[in-house]
Amino acid sequence: MHRSLLTVLVLAASPSLAQAPTSATPGAPAAKAAPATPGAPAAKGTPAKPGPAPAVAPGTSDPMKLAAQLTQTALQSTPAAKPEDVRTPEALLAALYDVISGPAGKARDWQRFRSLFYPGARMVPVHRAKPGGPPGILPITPEDYVAWGEPYFQKHAFYEKESHRQVAGYGDLLNVLSAYESRDDPNAAPFAKGVNNIQLAFDGQRWWVLHIAWMDEKAAGTAVPSTFVRK
Repeated sequence: MHRSLLTVLVLAASPSLAQAPTSATPGAPAAKAAPATPGAPAAKGTPAKPGPAPAVAPGTSDPMKLAAQLTQTALQSTPAAKPEDVRTPEALLAALYDVISGPAGKARDWQRFRSLFYPGARMVPVHRAKPGGPPGILPITPEDYVAWGEPYFQKHAFYEKESHRQVAGYGDLLNVLSAYESRDDPNAAPFAKGVNNIQLAFDGQRWWVLHIAWMDEKAAGTAVPSTFVRK
């Protein structure tokens, strides 16, 4: 998703990664602390603050039942999505790119951003600190992305759009390889290209983002191909 985010995450990760150049590879959403605690969503434009511990039935020991209870509690505090954003996979992808794009100083609609992700979703930039080195995988939460993006977008313009995609799916699951181009001006040449690997799911009423991992051309060491079939 964004190279500058990767720079911050790489420098904070470990001594070996601290040598990374400041143009470190994009990374959508390094792990900024622990997963966000479900709680009441904050006002638009401010990171959500952890709410009270979710209610769990006394004596619950089955991990699957516990997970279901925690998920239902988290869903109750997830901002309502715009119906047009989540009606189809295509609409969800368009909303995902649109909500993070805009000029410097324009507040992003973070409640809209939050509404696209299912509880427990992760954003995972994959980068390389140096050419030929091992990949670094740095999972963060959507809330971590909000905490980073809010001050960053106050000072920096950022526009990201999809150039092409490849979709595979089964039942209510879809995996989308979405090639992206990042710009600091909508009419300028892209300063980065890469691929977002996005997992989507349909719950019977709407589509959700379950997971996003991404890598740019610098980290991959090769240009984004026109087709993603591996030989």
